[in-house]
Amino acid sequence: MANKASDEKLRVSIPRMILIFSILFLVMVAIFYISFQHERFWPFEMSFYIYTPILFVTSAFFCYMAITSTYYKVDKHKLTHSKMGQIKEYYWKDILYINEEWSKKHKMLLFYMADGKDRYLAFDKKGIIFEYALNYSRLLSKEEFLARFPKAKL
Repeated sequence: MANKASDEKLRVSIPRMILIFSILFLVMVAIFYISFQHERFWPFEMSFYIYTPILFVTSAFFCYMAITSTYYKVDKHKLTHSKMGQIKEYYWKDILYINEEWSKKHKMLLFYMADGKDRYLAFDKKGIIFEYALNYSRLLSKEEFLARFPKAKL
């Protein structure tokens, strides 16, 4: 498992990414609609027919970029997250607490680093990053973590 996962790029689910960008597109259309429909709400003003295709093309472009350039690589020492050209490394030894219940429910890895701050990473298609995080991190119990970081909200 370790060799296979560390050699390949683990990708986030494509339908999940499309859903996220579709919601973002609809929110932006609603904001633009409220902002630019000055005289009446129906029928649409000409501005609607201008900004809607522009927002759609922009959302589709960023969705494609996110799908093709977002991936994880894992090994026994760290999780490497590449997103739109930015690479972040999370060492297992620095992960102190994982909210397992929340992570399973939302299919996102919610973990807290040695600085006490939370991080969210969407699961890969098979949930390998979650398995690795549980197996290789030096996790504290909830009580120990809260004693160390009393201001943290779990």
